[in-house]
Amino acid sequence: MIFFVVIVILIGLWYYDLLSRYARLWKNIGMPKPLENVPLSVSILIPFRNEELSLPTLLDSLNALNIHNHSVEVVFIDDKSADGGVDIIENTIIKLSYSIISNKKKSGKKAAIQLGWGVASGDIILQTDADCMFNSEWLAKMVEPFQDEGINLVSGPVSYGESKGFWENLLALDFAALIAIGAAHIEWKLPMICNGANMAYRKSITSRAELNTSKASGDDVFLLQSAQQLDSNGIVFNKSYEAIVSTSGPDSFMEFWNQRLRWASKNGDYDIKKNTYILKALWVYNVTILVSLITFSAVGCTAALYLVLLKVLAEDKLYSSFSSFFGIETWFKTLLLGQPFHILYMAIVPPLSQILKYQWKERKLS
Repeated sequence: MIFFVVIVILIGLWYYDLLSRYARLWKNIGMPKPLENVPLSVSILIPFRNEELSLPTLLDSLNALNIHNHSVEVVFIDDKSADGGVDIIENTIIKLSYSIISNKKKSGKKAAIQLGWGVASGDIILQTDADCMFNSEWLAKMVEPFQDEGINLVSGPVSYGESKGFWENLLALDFAALIAIGAAHIEWKLPMICNGANMAYRKSITSRAELNTSKASGDDVFLLQSAQQLDSNGIVFNKSYEAIVSTSGPDSFMEFWNQRLRWASKNGDYDIKKNTYILKALWVYNVTILVSLITFSAVGCTAALYLVLLKVLAEDKLYSSFSSFFGIETWFKTLLLGQPFHILYMAIVPPLSQILKYQWKERKLS
């Protein structure tokens, strides 16, 4: 019993310390310093599959881009769409030079991206998704760090669009936390996650990139790891408001479930073992809360209450550090009421992601 109490106290303090570290690391990330506007050649890579409803908004964003003195092309990669997405692109006046290529042989986003690498002519590849929108300075802000020749990869901020109601607010808050934690890990020199909806990298690193095609997910993470192996100092997070890309959150619980299974499926594939240990410890933390509760004992329930209390305090500290950047004004009520849901999915999803198949873009994957 004493051993259990000691373990609970220690993991509670560890969790609070970890999220406090994330908050400090996020605050330590400075806004990118304006550098001399050196012309760069940039290829915007956009894989898409059955995105005819999203493409008009994306194309409007592309047409509004201020490219300054950069040389820019857009490469659309059709990943075996079964809708009218290609026709929408071809029938829209696009101000930038563009091409559409088809991913005919292999299926999946990784294959589509690798196909895009083969035809991209730019020295810098700026990658986003077809269901995204961005402001007119997005491209300029995302490629600005590459004026430093030591930078190989830039991870950009992504946020969900306007959210309405408790469910959408909860998902938007949780997603913003993932982006902030990914940024903190880059600042920590332990890069773990980034988001393929907003990332830029030198084309030169793609020749040695290992995307781990045995996994359907993780093109962004595995490319991040390849850049880490090259030089951990060559990776930065772009903490600029103008670099934010906006996308839509999951429309339903099933879409959320499949998304998180997809993301968690690569948890055991991180090159940096410390990141794997952190993820395992986070899983243990949430499982301990559940196990303590179902003992229905005074000690167990007290332990669970202690861990939940520290969880709320730690997350309050972290969320208060990044909420204004993502335009999230009211979040504590969502954080508090969302604890049961958050604890459950953090405990259940990681192990299930290693054994269950998931549905994504009308494909059943594993």
